[in-house]
Amino acid sequence: MLQISLSWRIIAFFAICIAFISTAYTAPVSTPKSKPTPAPTPKPKAPSTALTLAQLQKAMDGKCPKATVGDAITCKDALPYINAAMKKYKLKTKGQRAAYLANMFFEGGYLQFNHNLVVSAQGTRSIMPAMSLRIFVDANLSVQKLWPGFPASVVNDKIVDVLIKNKLDFEPGAWWVLSGPSCAETAAKLSGSQASFTAWETACINGGTETVAARATIYKTVYAAI
Repeated sequence: MLQISLSWRIIAFFAICIAFISTAYTAPVSTPKSKPTPAPTPKPKAPSTALTLAQLQKAMDGKCPKATVGDAITCKDALPYINAAMKKYKLKTKGQRAAYLANMFFEGGYLQFNHNLVVSAQGTRSIMPAMSLRIFVDANLSVQKLWPGFPASVVNDKIVDVLIKNKLDFEPGAWWVLSGPSCAETAAKLSGSQASFTAWETACINGGTETVAARATIYKTVYAAI
């Protein structure tokens, strides 16, 4: 009887040990929680260089043509071409865009003219001489495609008409701001300063002093508007 009791105790002891070992090895193991991955910080958007219609109208100082007829073009109709030209020729600073607009407004009578009233070969929106338009064409492969057989097929006095016909009349003035001869250095420094515009104007566009003051006044208005 004692032997049976002892056997049961031994069996019970081993049963308890097995149960303990089983519990110890099958208990869930807690793992440290990983830190949540932080959401990526969105990159700030670059400020848009495109003009709004309101900005263009303000820059034009109330002189927007009333209708698109003949050489004249309304501010609304001109806006897409202006923005496309500034983007294409990388006018990245406010000063560069203001210089382009101010010179175009002065030369073209605030979008009234696409030709010089005396010299028909001089024109586009910035009323550029045929020689300057040829420099523009020679520097831009995309424009040269307008002349099959370029350069032999180019007639300098007719460049203005080809550009206008193909709706590229806003482009030469935009290209010239940075890429015209003697323009890059002063264009890089264009700012709200009247002196910066005068330096660019005399080096890049006019080369004299007789119209600089009038152009600088327009530049001041345009710079404030955009």
